[in-house]
Amino acid sequence: MYPFRDENVFLRNAWYVAAMAQEIADGPLQRTIMDKPVVLYRGESGRMRAMHGLCPHRNYPLGLHGTVEGEAIRCNYHGFVFDGENGKVVDIPSAANTPMRFCQKIYPVVERGPWVWIWPGDPDLADPGKVPTLDQMKMGDGFVTSPMMEPMHANARYMLILENLMDLTHISFLHSMTAGFDEIASASIEIEETEGGMIVTRRMDAAAWGKYHEAVFGEENRFEGKAQSDNEAMTVAPGYFLNTSQTIRSIDGKPVDPRVYGEVWFHHVVTPETKTSFHYFGTQTRNFRLDADALGEGLRHADTRVRAEDIEAVEAIERQLVQFGPPPVELAVRSDTAAGKLRRLMQRALDAEAAMGEPKAEAIA
Repeated sequence: MYPFRDENVFLRNAWYVAAMAQEIADGPLQRTIMDKPVVLYRGESGRMRAMHGLCPHRNYPLGLHGTVEGEAIRCNYHGFVFDGENGKVVDIPSAANTPMRFCQKIYPVVERGPWVWIWPGDPDLADPGKVPTLDQMKMGDGFVTSPMMEPMHANARYMLILENLMDLTHISFLHSMTAGFDEIASASIEIEETEGGMIVTRRMDAAAWGKYHEAVFGEENRFEGKAQSDNEAMTVAPGYFLNTSQTIRSIDGKPVDPRVYGEVWFHHVVTPETKTSFHYFGTQTRNFRLDADALGEGLRHADTRVRAEDIEAVEAIERQLVQFGPPPVELAVRSDTAAGKLRRLMQRALDAEAAMGEPKAEAIA
């Protein structure tokens, strides 16, 4: 399935963001992840739980008005209760004396930062130590997080948005009315491969003070001359990408004070829903103007508009792929280098995972 070689498109043995923690504040949440129904809820102990999201009795979604009882969840249809620790059915009101051996599949979950992380693959391989740290996510000491964006959804295969994030030259055109800056289209590119991902740095030509600088750094920090800027994009997990916009490294060749002209990081959190749809979460973090609440709100609103434009673009591409099939020839240019590397990295990981075979069954009758 384009852009991969076959229908094996989900890299399951990895950590993904299943939800924002605040989404589960008021009760269970039903979500589809990699073609699997999942219910997420917080037990009375405060611990996050995740299990197969359909009741095995009548396939009713457990997240639809399901009630939390201790660490268990009760189905709202016929009252079956499933333990959140091992998935075992512990109560059937209509069959109180029936032996209960059935177990729902349980998914490993970890809360870190504002996110709930889930391991969709073989639970025996789930290592909580592989969840990105706050420092890796640019959420550690010295950073402040903008108000969280509402979760978004797109009817397109997830690799379309990941490749979009690896070729940010589209900002000059697709986002020309909201966030565009011409320098990025002609920037030089440096690519560093990391364990399971990469860092892409674009060195941008000098630019004078503009609307972006004023919005982010404030009129009181207006500079004279021209700023030399970097745009950096990196992966910290298969579905977690970070990028800066214009990080000023110097003005007229002179280094700047990072406490004034600091870093803004945009968090792109992509979790496949089906083969042709994905969940899209996000926020922004920065290490300067930490008390500027209006700046955080402004970044959130601008970023929401930008992502809506990205979603419109990838959904348009998805419709063409469905109608006409994969392109017979792909015209690749220099700015596609990072996206091409990402595609190959993902394909190798998919092939390696397929060679491992299917994990053992998690449910017993």
